[in-house]
Amino acid sequence: MYQKELQAMIDASLEASKAIMEIYKEGFNVDYKDDNSPVTKADLTSNKIIKAKLSAFKDIHWLSEEDADNEDRLSKKALFIVDPLDGTQDFVEKDDSFGINIALVVDQKPVCSVIAIPALNSYAYAIADKGSFYVENGIERKLHVSSRTKDLIMVQSRTHTLKEEEEILEKHKNRIKEIRYLGASTKGVALASGEVDGSIRFTPYTKEWDLCAMDLLVREAGGVFLDTELKPFVYNRKDVYNKKGYCMFNVKENLELLK
Repeated sequence: MYQKELQAMIDASLEASKAIMEIYKEGFNVDYKDDNSPVTKADLTSNKIIKAKLSAFKDIHWLSEEDADNEDRLSKKALFIVDPLDGTQDFVEKDDSFGINIALVVDQKPVCSVIAIPALNSYAYAIADKGSFYVENGIERKLHVSSRTKDLIMVQSRTHTLKEEEEILEKHKNRIKEIRYLGASTKGVALASGEVDGSIRFTPYTKEWDLCAMDLLVREAGGVFLDTELKPFVYNRKDVYNKKGYCMFNVKENLELLK
């Protein structure tokens, strides 16, 4: 089920990744939106490629960071939720820690998702009830979270951290071995791969396209993905902001860090 949609999502992410890396290497200007967040030619080019590829699915609506929101989507059963360049600030700073997020949502739940990592020429994908997978150099492997409950490796944003997050990490430093810093949805790929064990983000400024693909990828790898009040996410909401932030962990026992 949804195999045609998933393959189109993968194809779109690969074509967009190639275009993004061409712009990354040749240079680009940075503009700023009304909310002072950066936007580049890469964001817009990637969005155009993905939208063109997925427009063949006439019954599936569209929600993207780089397009004006059309609230007609609220009455639709299915829609694509897209961030054509997740981690634009990381792209601007040229730290390679950026991705492409594409999720297919049906009845407010993600049923398949793709996170491409252009700088690594790789991607991860998930299918509801089928698992999460990572593909690099044509080699595919199934993903699974770690089982660690001590000597934890936590991951935080490279470009945005909050005092509340730092206080939690300090409070539980006896259980934390290491803190790593990654950008955008690459954090979710690292957690689904078992490389890191958790992340806590209190920011109220992420939006549906920042989390949706990552949410399914982490859960299908056996992990936990919730808001900071420990409630699951639903998507295709009128208000696209995730005002309660989010957290993700390898195992539910590590949710204790939020207490």
